[in-house]
Amino acid sequence: MENFINKTALVEALGISNRTLENWCVHRDFPRARRLPGSRLVFYSIAEVDAWLERTLEAESAQ
Repeated sequence: MENFINKTALVEALGISNRTLENWCVHRDFPRARRLPGSRLVFYSIAEVDAWLERTLEAESAQ
């Protein structure tokens, strides 16, 4: 699971709240969360998150 990060670690690394992450998932096309079968744990692909951040920062700097 080294290519994935759990939700708690992700919000801490990005310096955002859980609610902000939830809003990004709904309104800003944030990468899809994945769950382990039979678990409530949520994980995100680090590569997908990095790519999303790059696209988002490029788009915002172009404006």
